Amino acid sequence: MSGMDTTNRRLAPPRSYANKIADILRAEIDRGVFRPGERLPTEGALCATFGVSRAVIREAVSALKQGGVLESYQGRGIFVSGKLPEATFRLAEADLSDRDELDRVLEFLLAHESAAAGLAAERRSAEELARIKTALDAMEDAIRRNETGIDEDLQFHAQISAATNNEFFISFAAFLENRVRHLIREARANSSRAGLTDLVQQEHREIYKAIAEGNKDAARLAAEQHLRNAATRLRQRG
Repeated sequence: MSGMDTTNRRLAPPRSYANKIADILRAEIDRGVFRPGERLPTEGALCATFGVSRAVIREAVSALKQGGVLESYQGRGIFVSGKLPEATFRLAEADLSDRDELDRVLEFLLAHESAAAGLAAERRSAEELARIKTALDAMEDAIRRNETGIDEDLQFHAQISAATNNEFFISFAAFLENRVRHLIREARANSSRAGLTDLVQQEHREIYKAIAEGNKDAARLAAEQHLRNAATRLRQRG
């Protein structure tokens, strides 16, 4: 069995030990340190190598198994999959207690959402615009019912992505929805506590207005301002 390069493998306290270890193991598999069909060291050996608990190793292994990178067999151990999946984009769950990481995630979202809004303004059909408006109205209704409106918020942005008529934006928006739902939930909760719900909804109206008018630059700017304000609201969490 191939040996592991243990040089500098002890980790400084990171956001998530499990995610870091999963990344290291995946990188070593990509480099051929562990080959398809080869068995990984035992759970105990991995614990000793990384200086972490069995629970952390199990979490890292579980993440790689879900991604199709590893396979486990009762009584035999953990093996590198015989047919590795193609490289995929991975975005770990954000740690909102880490201000620097929060800023990086929001910066990333800002670039995606503003670009989508601009493309939607250029390309949307009448039917697509109507679906965006329906989602906007649904948010209005949720606010009147004193509900969070999280699902309606996500639907609004999903419909904007659909209006780009770019399958990569559409599929990536669906991926992001599952990974950043907690960010939207917390931002909306902070807005509610601060009495800013109407202000947030006005930001959505500005995005819709620019898309309806076919104004690409205004749509990008409105989406960018909305994300910047959301970032501020997240930083003000109590």
